[in-house]
Amino acid sequence: MSPNERIEALLNRQPVDRVPFFSLSQGFNTLNVGYSVSDYYRNPKKSFNAAMWTHEQYNWDMLPLIGYAALCSWEFGGEIKWPDGVYSQAPSVVRYPVETEDDVRNLKIPDVSSAGIIPIFLEWARYAENAGIRYCITIEEPFVGAGNFAGLDRLCRWMLKKPELAHKILKMSTDFKIELAYYFAKEVGTKRLIPWNGDASSDNRIISPKMYEEFAYPYTKRLHEKLLDMGYKHLCPHICGEQNRNYPFWEKVPMGDPGIISVSHEVDLEKAMTHFPDDIIMGNIEPAVIQSGTPEEVYARAKKCIEKGRKAKSGFILSPGCEMPPSSPPHNVWTIMRAINDFGWYE
Repeated sequence: MSPNERIEALLNRQPVDRVPFFSLSQGFNTLNVGYSVSDYYRNPKKSFNAAMWTHEQYNWDMLPLIGYAALCSWEFGGEIKWPDGVYSQAPSVVRYPVETEDDVRNLKIPDVSSAGIIPIFLEWARYAENAGIRYCITIEEPFVGAGNFAGLDRLCRWMLKKPELAHKILKMSTDFKIELAYYFAKEVGTKRLIPWNGDASSDNRIISPKMYEEFAYPYTKRLHEKLLDMGYKHLCPHICGEQNRNYPFWEKVPMGDPGIISVSHEVDLEKAMTHFPDDIIMGNIEPAVIQSGTPEEVYARAKKCIEKGRKAKSGFILSPGCEMPPSSPPHNVWTIMRAINDFGWYE
């Protein structure tokens, strides 16, 4: 099968010849072709070309991604810093739009067509549409957006001491993401675009399952329901970090037909399969091993994931457990595809 055919078959619940690979790569792509990490987020043409060239080089299955975890900061009037230097891997927040209680009360949803990084996302999406491929764009889960309004530490304090403020910014985050998804649906349609809904902030090392149930789950569920109502057929939540105790709530969130459940390396693939038997499971090679491990270690981790994941009833995609580190050694990255070639073929 070609990379496009493999992804289409999987999304249509049809057999595939081998385990597909979703690279979850952004800055790695631009560094790979001689650009900067910053180019991935600031220059849509370079970004998209780098993604296509790198997919071709490694024979990855065609599902490129554009996004960033700071969504809702710059877009609501905060400031971000573009990645620069060897240790900077993605845009980061330098000033949050919400610093006081009055800032919460004065929050208004910006014009999504011109807010922050959104015009860059749209231009990138048009390149993907012209190429006729499936692709992912960051929408992110509402709890992440709320943390990007005020800073995760401030959000958590308000959850404990002033829950009405926390709920207000969570509702604002949800409403903005719904408007953003409507905007993309209007501009490029829902046929090829798969919303990428990352959520690292709900990690159980940050909030308890009880707090997740009150402050994250209702807003995530509402967002997913709205996305499916708009015509998006497949949603791809990246359940990032150590969220083992949140999975009973996640399994009640609608994901699409099928959804693609991206699993972090802290969660066992077989456990994920029990919670999402009707969805595609994706994961979960530890990114730090891809960047800092030996080729033999990367190969062994990939083999272990393949052997577990290929048992998934509704399909499996091998991927890193989070973004491919931009400075990953190219040979380590190639070794993942060698493991797929050795162990990923179906009978």
